[in-house]
Amino acid sequence: MLKVLLVDDEAPILNNLNRVLPWQEMGMEVVGMARSGMDALRIAEEEQPDLVLSDIRMPVMDGLTFVGKLREMGLDSEVLLLTGYQEFDYAREAIRLGVKEYICKPIHYEELGNKIREIGANIRSKQFKNKLYNSIPLFQEIPEADNGKKTPDQLMNLAAQYISEHLHSDIGIEEVANKIGISGSYFCLLFKNRFAMTFVEYVTQQRIEAAKFMLTNSDKSITVIGSGVGYQERRYFTKVFQKQTGMSPKEYRDRNAVRSASL
Repeated sequence: MLKVLLVDDEAPILNNLNRVLPWQEMGMEVVGMARSGMDALRIAEEEQPDLVLSDIRMPVMDGLTFVGKLREMGLDSEVLLLTGYQEFDYAREAIRLGVKEYICKPIHYEELGNKIREIGANIRSKQFKNKLYNSIPLFQEIPEADNGKKTPDQLMNLAAQYISEHLHSDIGIEEVANKIGISGSYFCLLFKNRFAMTFVEYVTQQRIEAAKFMLTNSDKSITVIGSGVGYQERRYFTKVFQKQTGMSPKEYRDRNAVRSASL
């Protein structure tokens, strides 16, 4: 059973999330419910959840601050944000914190259930890959001595964080490898083992996920959004986006706007 933590300051929403969704059928168990970020951190530390559903807008500690604290604790739980926010900065911060999934309020529970099943499958796949990865010894030493003897996972977490913070710029393998203190060849080995894709494929995926978030949650122009995720030419951004999603940025925005309006 995957462990799930629910976080929302509105008791009716919190109770509905717990009752309406078929958690056991999805192979999941709700191990905690919290109405504040502080309570959620305490539960997360005790339960080590695989998945966290959290509202963004909460008093005292908002959802993004909570996720940031979660990462500081060393927890890599997948996070699904419940959001009504429309600001570019919130989208960028969410992507930086590794949040790839979100549902706009008001909540459509069938859509939410489908999204959770998809995330659950990804978590299980990742757990399986990690078991395989950890069972295969890496005989190559880390070539640089100034990386503080970090583990491969720590190095790749640093790489992922650096990439997410520089999606707007033209980043390459050597730049990221130098930043975390290892050689380019060793970086490629660790990266492919950890993410099961090439560096370019990963960066493209992250850029498109960031763009999808902003197309849905902001009114910024497609040109500005494309530039914000590293594509200075709108035509090229549209080409890459369409290849990844099967639709143009405008079609994606229009489709999600219609869906949100119908909720």
